[in-house]
Amino acid sequence: MQSFGRGLVLLPGQPVPSGWEGIATLTVREPNPEVLAVLHDHWLQRRPLVIELHIPIGELKRPEICEEEPYRLQPDFEFARERLHFLVWANNYDGTKGEPIWWHGRLAQRLGFTGEVDGGPRCNLPVAALHRESVESGSIRLSQPEASLDLELAPDQLEAVRHQGGAARVLAPAGSGKTRVLTQRLAYLLGCGFEKERVTALAYNRRAALEMRQRLPQAPVSTLHALGYALQRRDREVRVADEREVRAILARLVKPPPLLNQDPLQPYLEALQQVRLGLMDPEEVEESRDDVPGLTEAFPEYRQELRRRGLVDHDEQIYGALELLLRNPEARKQAQRSCTHLLVDEFQDLTPAFLLLVRLLCAPAYQVFGVGDDDQVIYGYAGATPDYLVNFNRYFHFSSAYILDTNYRCPAAIVDAAGHLLGRNKLRVVKQIRSVQAEGSLRLEMVPAAGCASVAVEQVEQFLRSHPATEVAVLARVNAVLMPVQLLLVQRGIPCSRSVDSNILQRTGIRSALAYLRLVLHPNRFASADLADALRRPSRMLKRELLEKASRCRSRDDLWKWGMQQEAWPASQIEEFVDDLRMLGKHLNKSLPAFFQALRQQTNFLQALDQLDRSGLGVSGSSHRDDLLALEQCAAVYTGPAADFVAWVEEMLDRPGDESGVRLSSVHRVKGQEWPCVVVYGVNGGLFPHRLSEDEEEERRILHVAITRARRHCLLLADQSNPSPMLAEMQPPPPPSPKKKKKKKRK
Repeated sequence: MQSFGRGLVLLPGQPVPSGWEGIATLTVREPNPEVLAVLHDHWLQRRPLVIELHIPIGELKRPEICEEEPYRLQPDFEFARERLHFLVWANNYDGTKGEPIWWHGRLAQRLGFTGEVDGGPRCNLPVAALHRESVESGSIRLSQPEASLDLELAPDQLEAVRHQGGAARVLAPAGSGKTRVLTQRLAYLLGCGFEKERVTALAYNRRAALEMRQRLPQAPVSTLHALGYALQRRDREVRVADEREVRAILARLVKPPPLLNQDPLQPYLEALQQVRLGLMDPEEVEESRDDVPGLTEAFPEYRQELRRRGLVDHDEQIYGALELLLRNPEARKQAQRSCTHLLVDEFQDLTPAFLLLVRLLCAPAYQVFGVGDDDQVIYGYAGATPDYLVNFNRYFHFSSAYILDTNYRCPAAIVDAAGHLLGRNKLRVVKQIRSVQAEGSLRLEMVPAAGCASVAVEQVEQFLRSHPATEVAVLARVNAVLMPVQLLLVQRGIPCSRSVDSNILQRTGIRSALAYLRLVLHPNRFASADLADALRRPSRMLKRELLEKASRCRSRDDLWKWGMQQEAWPASQIEEFVDDLRMLGKHLNKSLPAFFQALRQQTNFLQALDQLDRSGLGVSGSSHRDDLLALEQCAAVYTGPAADFVAWVEEMLDRPGDESGVRLSSVHRVKGQEWPCVVVYGVNGGLFPHRLSEDEEEERRILHVAITRARRHCLLLADQSNPSPMLAEMQPPPPPSPKKKKKKKRK
């Protein structure tokens, strides 16, 4: 009767049957958190419980529907009544009609099985047995309490892989064998007899999914986006829209403000991501930005147009799946059947929408195996937060916790420095990570800003003496600052990937700086576009018609003469502008780097760029100031005549990249990858932490991710006049000063 820890469900007023006396009784009137917690704990621990059910059985099993917009929900939303229905009947006898009935056993008998059927946590079977999940799938294959593994695992890895029952949080720091644990957990479940159609592993991207399939062929692996797309395709005919279609739809619905950067739709694409992946109200998103007017009205219209055309864009694969699961109980039930046991890779990268999707898929039992590292949360702009791992138990009740405490990738110097750096953060799980790598190094070089790119390339050349190009990477906080490194590598014939191409020359800051350069180089041959660009940055508060007329001037002298004919304010602004051009010309006569330095330090140009940057880092993680500083460093490595500088830069940037060469990348784009040799370029103030970031803890995590991409050697390269304050934080904290003994007062 009470084998496998089964309980009993009774109606109000029913007497407790013989044999059930003395067992704890729980009165259930509603699915409140306290009741759900007690039921979940008893189910998980296989402790029998007598349930006095005050909710009509028909009402309890009635499917739930949520018509709310997904962005109005929190990631911890759940269908509480459906969870209650599961916990009441998953592993309990039905005593509501008198003699207790074990319905799962009855169903098994119809399949020809006469033994015991278990309804508790399947990973916690005391003996080989038929499980309720198998019966529901029409199978009578016995599940085993244990399975053999093909690979040898370290003790901490093995403990996580053999997790028994319920949800599990596996903290997997850099180099700790995260993918091995995830794939072996998947193999372990299948080896225990779990039906393949009941298990799903979710990878963060296609590359990670492919790696998992390579390690475990035929594994049930998907990405979150692919799964969301598949769910919607079951419901209706749909295809993924290409970027051209997305932009065409959006362009008809919004009116970007004037004087926006060269891509007026990009802010709207970012804002749509905030709504759909960050689960933010479109009205709040619009109010928090100054570059997406009309977003609130455009959001539902945009989604309606996508649906009318049978399209989903990238984010709609997630958001549309949420909407489907919330409003279609049958689709939800079908999806949950295939995700009864859900394994989630890179858990730290989940946004609110991702987490809500994961919870809806693995409900009502929440048997999720989440693997990630709270110290590698670097996508805060998309809504990712360490909270989902730090407070994992809030989202997945009664979960177990495991920590993989060995870094097999990085040498001790890197592991220790990362530990000191991350130890400054407060929102994290405290952990002590050890390294098993005896060989390797972490070095710091501080050089003048103008020489940083040359030193980086010299270090790359040194690495290449003993390593192929595919084993070397140069990483930076943002792509733009790698431009001078890329130019030098290309010039020296060293194969490398491209961090940027010539399109960067059209970004507002660089385009305007080069406009100033051409005006100074050709004072008697002004180009209208250059003059218009330069007059706008910094803003001189000139009316549009005056700007248009000023832009028609073809020389510096003509501009000055025209300006002197205007009213007092325009005249003063034109005079100031011409004076700036003369001053910049004097510095250009000294050197090209002196010109850019003067533009940055002796005019208001940099302040104008900073004003453009105030909207934040955005998805790209770049800023106009970064662009200008990178351009200045490009000038420092250029040795030809100033008149040919722009053409040289453009030619070098347009050279095709070599993906089998040295990797150049921002840190964000290479998380999960590794190389024997890494240069972390530009570990400067203003970049680490980035001047536009409001989350210093995330900035530490970004630097931590950067240095832990190195398997053997890592060089940190910083501007000696402006090193990052985080460099000091990577050092061991000073020992506490000894306390002075207080002198005893004489009585």
